[in-house]
Amino acid sequence: MILVTTRFEAIAQMVETPCQSIKLNRLESGEFRKLFLAFVFGDEQYPRDKQFLLETGDKIMKKLKGSPLAAKTVGRLLSKDLSLRHWRRVLKSRGWEKQTDDNEIMPALKLSYDFLPFHLQQCFAYSGLFPEDYNFRSDELTSLWIGLDILIPNGQDQIFEDIGLSNLNELVIHGFFREEKTMYGLRYVMHDLLHDLALKVASQDCLSLSLPGVGSVEIQPTTRHLSISTYGLCKYDAVSGKKLKSELEELKTRFKVEDLQTLMLFGQMDECFVKIFGDFIGEANTLRVLHLPSMLCPVESMLHNFAGLVHLRYLCLGTKESEMLLPLSISKFYHLRILNLELWNGSHDLPEDMSNLAKLCHFYVPSDDQLHSDIYNVGKLKLLEELKVFQVNKKSEGFESKQLEHLTKLRELGIYKLEKIDTAKEAAQAKLMEKRYLRRLTLSWDTKRSSVEPGVEAAVLEGLQPHGDLQVLCIRGHGGPCCPTWLGDEFAVEGLQSLYLDGVSWEVFPSLGKAWDLRELRFEHIARLKEFIIEKSFCVLTKLKLIGLGSFEKWVYPAEQESSISGELLPPDTHMFPLLQVLVIRECSKLLWLPFSNHIVSPDWFPKLQELEVHDCPEFLPVIPISWIESLRSIRMKYVKMLKEFVYSKSSDGVELKIIGEGDLHSLDQVLVFDKETSLEKLTLERCPPLELKHLLMLTSLRTLIVKKSVGLVGPLGRGQSDVEWQLHVEYIKIDDLTGNTGEELTELLPHLPKLSKLKIRKCKNIKKLVVGWMCNKQDQKHQKWGGGEITAAAKEEDDGVLLFPPHLCDSLLELEFENCRELVLVDPPTLVPGGGWLQALRSLQRLTIELCPKFLSSFSFSHHIFPSSLQFQKLWYVEGMGTLEPLSNISSLVTLGLMTCGRDLKCQGLQTLLTTGGQLSDLHVRDSPSFFAGWDPLEDVEGGEEQQTQLVSSTLQVLWTEDAAGLLVAPICSFLSSSLTELRLSGLGPEGLECFSKEQEDALQLLSSLYKLEFSGFHDLQQLPAGLCNLTSLKKLTIRCPAISSLANVVLPKSVQELDVRFCCNEELKQQCRGLVGTILELPCTFF
Repeated sequence: MILVTTRFEAIAQMVETPCQSIKLNRLESGEFRKLFLAFVFGDEQYPRDKQFLLETGDKIMKKLKGSPLAAKTVGRLLSKDLSLRHWRRVLKSRGWEKQTDDNEIMPALKLSYDFLPFHLQQCFAYSGLFPEDYNFRSDELTSLWIGLDILIPNGQDQIFEDIGLSNLNELVIHGFFREEKTMYGLRYVMHDLLHDLALKVASQDCLSLSLPGVGSVEIQPTTRHLSISTYGLCKYDAVSGKKLKSELEELKTRFKVEDLQTLMLFGQMDECFVKIFGDFIGEANTLRVLHLPSMLCPVESMLHNFAGLVHLRYLCLGTKESEMLLPLSISKFYHLRILNLELWNGSHDLPEDMSNLAKLCHFYVPSDDQLHSDIYNVGKLKLLEELKVFQVNKKSEGFESKQLEHLTKLRELGIYKLEKIDTAKEAAQAKLMEKRYLRRLTLSWDTKRSSVEPGVEAAVLEGLQPHGDLQVLCIRGHGGPCCPTWLGDEFAVEGLQSLYLDGVSWEVFPSLGKAWDLRELRFEHIARLKEFIIEKSFCVLTKLKLIGLGSFEKWVYPAEQESSISGELLPPDTHMFPLLQVLVIRECSKLLWLPFSNHIVSPDWFPKLQELEVHDCPEFLPVIPISWIESLRSIRMKYVKMLKEFVYSKSSDGVELKIIGEGDLHSLDQVLVFDKETSLEKLTLERCPPLELKHLLMLTSLRTLIVKKSVGLVGPLGRGQSDVEWQLHVEYIKIDDLTGNTGEELTELLPHLPKLSKLKIRKCKNIKKLVVGWMCNKQDQKHQKWGGGEITAAAKEEDDGVLLFPPHLCDSLLELEFENCRELVLVDPPTLVPGGGWLQALRSLQRLTIELCPKFLSSFSFSHHIFPSSLQFQKLWYVEGMGTLEPLSNISSLVTLGLMTCGRDLKCQGLQTLLTTGGQLSDLHVRDSPSFFAGWDPLEDVEGGEEQQTQLVSSTLQVLWTEDAAGLLVAPICSFLSSSLTELRLSGLGPEGLECFSKEQEDALQLLSSLYKLEFSGFHDLQQLPAGLCNLTSLKKLTIRCPAISSLANVVLPKSVQELDVRFCCNEELKQQCRGLVGTILELPCTFF
């Protein structure tokens, strides 16, 4: 289902839909009041000491017209000052006078804006230069504000980033931005009405355009800041290019391009656009902000005077063209504060004199960060706030450690190749201790270095002591024998929040007992770490990751506690990790368990844990209670003892558990404790022992059960017991590659699943017979009640390979699929159970798929219908024995039919009833039946003359895929299908050797006047397409996959064609001809070569 929302009624009317549009009215007054007060006071509505605001607040609420957005912005405005004077000032504001009708809320939003401090007004207004619905990163906004020079420090200690983040947080608090957590991190979103407000309040200075459609936009001659979106532009041709050029020339007369200070382009810019736009923007020589994140051509080809833009404060360049070079003139922009090359995938060759950019604060680079390492004499960039990669002595000069001495504004620093520093004195030249703004620091030694000098490396690390306010520290590859003193007994980085140690050779590890603010701890590939000491300071730890610790064996409590994992138990209420949310353990080959005194997980240890991940720990085996699992959001365990995989997830899609066992897993009780009824909705078991009755009784919320590559499905369920004693609300079962007595087990289970609607069985060789079809009307059921044990006994008397469907499936089952059950036979019901009807008994069945079951119909006499008339989708693949479609002729609801490898002599007799009066078949795929349509005349059974026959018979078929081109392309059949068929795929995989179509076949093809899509594929010897394609005036897409076709010289395509696909033709001459069509057929905007 597709849901379309819009604020404009005209757009709603343009969207074609059979459903009427729904107009969302304002909130009811009572609900709106609760929402408004929540924005003002939080959870507490009107506090008792604020009752004096009640009357004024109610009057303001009436002016907000029930709009949640207005409630948010005005509510936040009022919450900033809970005084009657402030509230009355808001109420009496003249901004309310601009409300023209009951739906007008822009004045309320404008009022909130008017009460913002001036510096926040500026930040908000200029944010409108980004496109509507743009997802901002915080650095994108602060960078723009820095480039516009609207962030003013209050004192020398403030830096631009802190000011920008403070302003952004204030705008969030006031309701002008909304924070959203995404998989890529925190993003900020502006409501489209607030985006309109931003452009409105900044309209004297700012202009935001979406091409095409410049003409109707109101433009002020004082415009200084321009943003343009090209997302709405199609591919250029002569007409559209001329129109764009005309619009831009007209735009140029309405303001002075030479006065522009900001230019931001969003969307692709190909050569045609660059040439046209370059003529328009050529006189913009005073730019301070230039944002070009999606260039296909060098920037100089559009901005011919790019080298002369000496006033630039902000520059963003991005490209996907790997050969594109960075402009050498970048290093001449001496006023540049922001250089953003995050989206630059071109050449990484920086100008050698980049250090001339003395005012540069931020240099954003692609994820590999290597551009930072190429800055020669980086020490001259004294205002730089991030240097993610500095490689010591990368060259003979300009990369010494002393280059870092004067970079006092750094907030993030990575120092690499530290093995090239020989003394503590040289290390101290970096003066890390004096960098009080530094928050993130990486110290890295090359793990592939030829030799290690432990004493030297220990001294160097001592000399690299950072400022105490450091928050994130990463140390990689250090070859010294112990941690530095400033991480040990003399712990000096008390502000540390995250510690990452990777590949260090230490025998003495950090003493983290004083790291009271530590929130993330990560140890990787540390060979000598045998035990992990659990400190009391871990009380705020939220993430713990232990990876590649080959010697790690046990967890140790603090010394004063005098206990260890193998010793005394801790008190049951002990919370050693009270705030831990993420625990990751990988490649710890000797670790036996989590930090508990026994195997069973205790929720007391991890009361806040949300994610648990354990990989490649072959001795690790926790026994996890269901109750503890369900307190988490996700568990991922792979390659642990007895388990190849154990994955639990809780999301908006439901609660799922997947277990893949190993050979030594004999019971689920070895890894799970079923201590309560579970909320699991989906359970997947692979290479696992059968489910036991005690397990099934706990799965009260289960809706989907999947069992793969196992011996059995379920264990003994108590045969002979009434099937009403217990039931599960499972709706979908899939079993795949089970080697046990699957038919008997499933027969016993099915009576306990009254809501089963979907059943898939794949690769179960021991299911040999399917029995469906005893009388199952309500009257018969009174006398014939089949319990699970009775049905199993009845099946067992006949054959162990029998699968019996209980009576309730006649009404509940909607989808049924058998795949690769080579011995499966549909059995005549009277042989086991009184009654009859074959699959017809499944009267609610809508989808049926039988694949690779060649014997399925082998006992069927074809003297009557076999399938239920309720089917809407049917697919038969490699099911033999059906010579015609007569057995399907009763399926009046059938919409989609697929017949693959059902016999080379299969004929279409019986198809007419599915396509004419009462039939609904619209999609037919037939393969490996090369004579399917041969000799068929769809009108032969209709009485009267030819004209009367044509009037009486109307086809429903819309999509057809066939290998019988010769049988199909005859006048009677094509006339019959002409009014309905929109998609036709003719495949040559049947009869071989066809070099051209006959005149009769070409004429018949032209009768298919409704064709929208046409494909010729697999005709290996076909030399040319059929003549007369130009008469198919509805054709939009033509696909050719015939290797012998080398030319379209004699083919006239209809003018309606919009898409020509020759991707899978090997002939370059043909592809070249198709390229030539782009300029001659104007309606061909999308071609594939």
